[in-house]
Amino acid sequence: MMTAKTIRSLSAVIGGMIAIALLGTVAQSPKADAQQRGPDAPSVGVTQARLVKMAPKSALPGTVMSRNDSQLASEVEGRVAWVAEVGTVVKENDVVARIDNRLANLQLSSDKANVARLEAQLRFDRDQAARMDNLFTQNAIAKSTRDQAKSTKDMDAAALAQAQASYKRSQYQFSHGEIRAPFPGRVVARLINAGEYATPGKPVVRLVDVGSLEVSVQTPIDAARYIAENAKLTVEIEGKSAQAAVRAIVPVGDIASRTIEVRLALPAGAGLVGDAAKVFIPSALPRSVLAVPRDALVLREDNTYIFKVDKKGQAQRVAVETGSEEGPLVEIKGLVSPGERVIVRGAERLEAGQKVRAIQAS
Repeated sequence: MMTAKTIRSLSAVIGGMIAIALLGTVAQSPKADAQQRGPDAPSVGVTQARLVKMAPKSALPGTVMSRNDSQLASEVEGRVAWVAEVGTVVKENDVVARIDNRLANLQLSSDKANVARLEAQLRFDRDQAARMDNLFTQNAIAKSTRDQAKSTKDMDAAALAQAQASYKRSQYQFSHGEIRAPFPGRVVARLINAGEYATPGKPVVRLVDVGSLEVSVQTPIDAARYIAENAKLTVEIEGKSAQAAVRAIVPVGDIASRTIEVRLALPAGAGLVGDAAKVFIPSALPRSVLAVPRDALVLREDNTYIFKVDKKGQAQRVAVETGSEEGPLVEIKGLVSPGERVIVRGAERLEAGQKVRAIQAS
């Protein structure tokens, strides 16, 4: 049997254990309270869905090209002395190739000497004709002698004119032994190499102005009425979108395809010459649609969604259908009304009904 002293000892031990348990409970209470409150509501960027004027568009294939793309040819004949390397960047009037002009220089010297000879001959024959004319006036010579002197002078004048033309031609050939760039660009191909023989009209280099790019797209004639020069259209190149201005609408249609060519000026760095492009051409007049920024769309395998914030500050997921696009805005169809707040930042990890802290997106 336990004595009174033993019972008092057991009571003290049990009391200490109960106190320790109570202290542990008190120490753990802040964590328990935090778990009951749940995690802090995440911050999300929101903006309002709004009605805008937007036209339905058709995606048409196009090609990126340069406004200036030339195969520069030689104007004179001769052995090619030097050709610029592929990839060389040149300015307007820079030399891209040289033709050996030693033969042209010899011809120039010969023609110059011939002009000087004929000028001297013409001066003598003019004086001679004047003397013959004076003697004929004095009845000292026959008329045929006077006429022969005049004829010789006229033939020398014609020969001098012909020699001067040859001299100018030689000057032109000598000065055009250097092939110069008619516009700034980059040498993209050598069509002839040093040591080969160039003839007039034979291509030497291909020069492309990579700073002036545009997109060529064949547009149905029916859709041409909905676009105008200087209008901004969306162009997609290698998955990246850019705004391009309509530079020209060629008003001549192809009989077989019933299309016309439209040229759009691309901003610098938007693509490379030869890139495939997708151009979004209006196919009808603009109409009022509900639109949100493209960043509001959450793409999933089963559907496309947006998250909107209700009056209780909860994120509600809504399935939508997308339509026309205009710059950063996309037309949507779904259970969304104009003026409702839609999430444009931070929607990727949200769950339906989750509490959020909405911050107006800039």
